[in-house]
Amino acid sequence: MNWFRFGSPEYLNVLWFGFPIIALLLIYGYIRKKKSFLLFQRSLPVPQFLKYKIRVILLLLCFVLMCLGLARPQWGAKPESVSERLDVVLALDISTSMLAKEANSDRRLTQAKQVMSELLTQLGGNRVGLLYFAEESFIVCPLTYDLHTLREFLGAVSSETIVHRGTNIGNAINIASSRLIIEQNRFNAGLINSRAHKAIVLFTDGEDHSVETLTEVDSAQLNGIHIYCVGVGIASKPIPILLPEESKGYKRDMNGQLVLTQLDEQHLREVATMGNGQYYHVNEGVSKLVSDLSKLEKQKYRIRTNGEYQDRYQWFIGFALVLLVLELLIPRVWKT
Repeated sequence: MNWFRFGSPEYLNVLWFGFPIIALLLIYGYIRKKKSFLLFQRSLPVPQFLKYKIRVILLLLCFVLMCLGLARPQWGAKPESVSERLDVVLALDISTSMLAKEANSDRRLTQAKQVMSELLTQLGGNRVGLLYFAEESFIVCPLTYDLHTLREFLGAVSSETIVHRGTNIGNAINIASSRLIIEQNRFNAGLINSRAHKAIVLFTDGEDHSVETLTEVDSAQLNGIHIYCVGVGIASKPIPILLPEESKGYKRDMNGQLVLTQLDEQHLREVATMGNGQYYHVNEGVSKLVSDLSKLEKQKYRIRTNGEYQDRYQWFIGFALVLLVLELLIPRVWKT
């Protein structure tokens, strides 16, 4: 991890070349004083060689610190930190049954989108993906921190764009699970707890034409994926499917009979329970869902940056000046 550097490394050359020269001069001075004393010991006062050695050491350290200070040593905060997130895939049912409109309420699709948009405002700091499903499923937006872009994708789907028949919840869970696992493996090197929880939130009326749904749920929960279901519609009675605005009327089958749809809460509760999640109705809002998601073990991962470099030469120059003052305070007078 390269989080230390010199802002002006060329001044280190002064240290490499200057230190040996200064050290030799100081040692030469010490040797001369010692020889002079040995030759004229009767006429000279007794030198304090220990103090001279201390002065030499202080001057050398002062020179080293001065050179390091001129080279502008820089460092900042520790460039590696630990953060955490939850990976969530929001899966929206876009089959034609989501066009149904209960009395005194919006279309099921509109209700689901409103709650999903509200949920996104509570998921900041986490990675969220968006999946649409009917008989087939497809990822609209991969896992991202950019919830603004994801909200734009969500706003693009409307009753006028829905032409998909049938609902395959099992396929939606399979595609969402695969995406969660792939995304985790892509960044596995930085993860601290790779077995942390992940989540899929289904927004659907629960009319499921798949026989593999519970098998896919079981496979998902084995990979640490929790499945939450948000039911849209009413379970008390079946209702006809209102066609898009320009078509008018209700959806009919090949025999001209009205096609009816009904919220299957029992199936969604079974999916949520088996998937270690919870079931909610769209009218409940998102507070309980957000609370349950917050209880999941988040993925902890390392963030590596270059750090914010700041000049720290003041410490080196300051300490060098302190050593210089100490050297000046050492007496030069020899014993008599």
